[in-house]
Amino acid sequence: MAIRFSRPNQPPPEPPTHVILASQSMGRKGLLEKLGIRFRVAVSRIDEETVTDKDPLTLIKKRASAKANEIVSHPRVYNLAEDAKTFVIAADSMAVVGKKTYGKAVDRDDATRIVKALMGKTHIFVTGIHCLFYEEGKVKKHWEKIVKTKVTLRKLSAMEIESYVARYDFTRYAAGYALNDAPWDLVTKVDGSYTNVIGLPFEVLLPILRTLNIIL
Repeated sequence: MAIRFSRPNQPPPEPPTHVILASQSMGRKGLLEKLGIRFRVAVSRIDEETVTDKDPLTLIKKRASAKANEIVSHPRVYNLAEDAKTFVIAADSMAVVGKKTYGKAVDRDDATRIVKALMGKTHIFVTGIHCLFYEEGKVKKHWEKIVKTKVTLRKLSAMEIESYVARYDFTRYAAGYALNDAPWDLVTKVDGSYTNVIGLPFEVLLPILRTLNIIL
């Protein structure tokens, strides 16, 4: 007679956590794609210019927080499933020199102004990251962090600046350049987190993703 062993009751596997990137940044999107996780982009409707503060770091932190909280404050607008776990990733980046901040250029002239202000110098590239874990209609956990990286840009000639600005759409990039898309010789030195300059510091994000079992 065959002997059958009874198996203890095992809980059903937990449903996967939905990951939302609250940003239209191609750099941030590319970084998440490299991790091989499933996510979708939901661009926050927050007007960044309405979020202000005299202190650059506080400003960056406020804007990242506003983007993340906008998503969970309007679950129907952003199609958050009521019975699912959702992890929202939001960030804001700027170059900071003293009390001056350099965000996205509004047009070609503004991009030229930013490049001229930063070239030949070392600036601090700052990213504020704000993440929320949302479940059952509530924010259960949140994480926020400011990460700084020193970046040095080489000095360009007037002709190089004109060619540089004409070639790239810097209205999409904080500080008028993209580390993963700009000519290789513009950035001469990066002291600190590389992924931070692209807009999503992995040293902050990866431990959170592991805590939530989104990645191993």
